[in-house]
Amino acid sequence: MTPPRQIVGPFRVLIVEDETLVGMGLRAQLQKMGHTVVGHAANDHEAIALFQQHQPDLVLLDIRLGDVNGIDLATTLLKQRRCPMIVISAFSDKALIDRANAAGVFGYLLKPVCDKTLEAQIEIAVGRFTEQEILRAEKEKLAHDLETRKLTERAKGILMKRANISEDDAHRRLQQESQKRRISLAELAKHIIESDELMSG
Repeated sequence: MTPPRQIVGPFRVLIVEDETLVGMGLRAQLQKMGHTVVGHAANDHEAIALFQQHQPDLVLLDIRLGDVNGIDLATTLLKQRRCPMIVISAFSDKALIDRANAAGVFGYLLKPVCDKTLEAQIEIAVGRFTEQEILRAEKEKLAHDLETRKLTERAKGILMKRANISEDDAHRRLQQESQKRRISLAELAKHIIESDELMSG
């Protein structure tokens, strides 16, 4: 299971903006807030390379990047690694905003962006991201616990049948063997189930 990512400011930020002056302005704003700009990409290829290289805490990206749509790029980056992303665009079409929301970005700002608006949006985006990561981790843990319980019950049944012991004894034996081998209950249970399937033909 992957633990929830906790992001604490000041943040390491990647800017994806094909207009040099706009990018320089965003860099100045971010630095004034105390954040570090780890890179400035002008296209999707640069963005992907810098994203992989620097592992930023936050990404600010434009929607129009030449022939590439920034929302599609955001989707690509989020598949590689989850992190809060904020779209900064000159376009306020509802369809674009809906697409950005569906892609999983955490904020949408219209150019030009003032310092206070940018600062507030960053705080909201990081907060939303953190909440989502906590919920994701909780969901993963519940799924993991359920799978472990299912495997353990199957392994207990096999031990009870083969060793002619009670359920409590089977559970105790699983726990002791798990500690002895220094592996999880789920992993031990899988080994027992696989061995039983092999023995059963």
